[in-house]
Amino acid sequence: IHCFPYVKKRIPVMYQHHTDLNPIEVAIDEMSKKVAELRQLCSSAEVDMIKLQLKLQGSVILFASVLEKQFVEACGHALGVNERLIKEDQLEYQEEMKANYREMAKELSEIMHEQVYVCSALHRALLIFFLSVGV
Repeated sequence: IHCFPYVKKRIPVMYQHHTDLNPIEVAIDEMSKKVAELRQLCSSAEVDMIKLQLKLQGSVILFASVLEKQFVEACGHALGVNERLIKEDQLEYQEEMKANYREMAKELSEIMHEQVYVCSALHRALLIFFLSVGV
């Protein structure tokens, strides 16, 4: 007697295919699946409004949230690079941009109801270090 279901009637595996994807390919694959799901939901004779709204919520809001975080991170990185490149006569302008950056991150945090971290090059390096050592 076998306790595990379908042990006797299991269909034999004929072959396996393994593909390594880089992050871009994974993102494209995920987006393709989301596009197909949305198209299927919208093209059915009777659109299930609840499913459609859940898909939209999971796609649009999440996608916007991720993009906003990436934008804040990219701006922080750009400010760090700019700070290394500027001359002394541009320090006041740099400080004004950094203050505006912090304000933008604060406002986005309030809109998204979660903390958007202001990221400097030093913060990023420390974060990567601590994540890599498992702290």
